[in-house]
Amino acid sequence: MTAVIEIENLVKDYEVGFWRKRRVRALDNLSLTVNQGEIFGFLGANGAGKTTTLKLLMRLIFPSGGSARILGHDISDISMHSRIGYLPENPYFYDYLTALEFLNFCGQVFGYSKSDRTNRAKELLTRVNLHESKWNTQLRKFSKGMLQRVGLAQSLVNDPEIVFLDEPMSGLDPIGRREVRDLIAALRQEGKTVFMCSHILSDIEVLCDRIAILKSG
Repeated sequence: MTAVIEIENLVKDYEVGFWRKRRVRALDNLSLTVNQGEIFGFLGANGAGKTTTLKLLMRLIFPSGGSARILGHDISDISMHSRIGYLPENPYFYDYLTALEFLNFCGQVFGYSKSDRTNRAKELLTRVNLHESKWNTQLRKFSKGMLQRVGLAQSLVNDPEIVFLDEPMSGLDPIGRREVRDLIAALRQEGKTVFMCSHILSDIEVLCDRIAILKSG
């Protein structure tokens, strides 16, 4: 099978302390491979280093050692970001935009025409089961679960080949969790690769083709 995510001996050290700084290793020589078209579960307790790994892959922070490649490109080559989607653990959006305006903005970033990005926004909000009555409501008035749905929609705006999801079920009620599980399963049917972080075993067990368990980095 074709490897679309390749991580080799990835290391991340943080400096902590004020007067007497010391290094703390958050990620310790992580190596793994994710194949095209699979749902890959990244499982671990809070603080294990899952979010650190995703932030390194997204180039939001920089590694202390090792290397990683996505779709054949080193993670330092941000041109491949146009081919991936990302939902962070705690998404923060522009509070005074509505859900529809925000997805229109995301579509504009990826170069969609006005009509295409409007249609895409409506299609995705429907897909993540956000009720149409909320589409023109400012995001600052949304609950955690509603924001999570908008976050999932924005991660799919560019029709990505790989979707990185950090705790995608966070803040959702049982019905919402089931709907998101169905959405993730549908992404696999479309041939997309999903890299999903979670500390909830049942979500991983239901969805994933393979898993990696991370403990203390």
